[in-house]
Amino acid sequence: MRLPLIFLILGLLSCQQQESPSDPAYLFSFFQDNGQDGLHLAYSHDGRQWTALKDNASFLTPEVGESRLMRDPCIIFGVDGQYHMVWTAGWNEQGIGYARSRDLIHWSAQRYLPVMAHELEARNCWAPELTYDPRSEDYMIYWATTIPGRYPETDSRGDNGYNHRMY
Repeated sequence: MRLPLIFLILGLLSCQQQESPSDPAYLFSFFQDNGQDGLHLAYSHDGRQWTALKDNASFLTPEVGESRLMRDPCIIFGVDGQYHMVWTAGWNEQGIGYARSRDLIHWSAQRYLPVMAHELEARNCWAPELTYDPRSEDYMIYWATTIPGRYPETDSRGDNGYNHRMY
């Protein structure tokens, strides 16, 4: 089975779309305002001029987490032939959102992944990224979290005590 060439760099999902066989397009996933209305998608043929799809309406409305937000969406195309997405579910959540889709239009039920529930002092889980390692055949999720007091040397630096570390 031949999979389309897809890679993710800082929220930019680059995939070959077929307007004509030699006319590739880039697909960008984003949120608006505070992320309350969900997933937005835009495309570009040159990576400079972007056009929002679906008249800039949301493709998926957030349903998980206390805050019910969908910020920082990260999407990859998996070896299973599905798109997998993770996102920031809220400002002060101890987990992130997850959903999958075969076509970026119809989505699975959303799941809340309590990735930092074991750290009772964790303030947040922000900006998750999803990758696939073909060698180990594992999906990897990375996110930023602040745990007050865990890294005292940076607790008081700017940003109201947020000393994000990657997990």
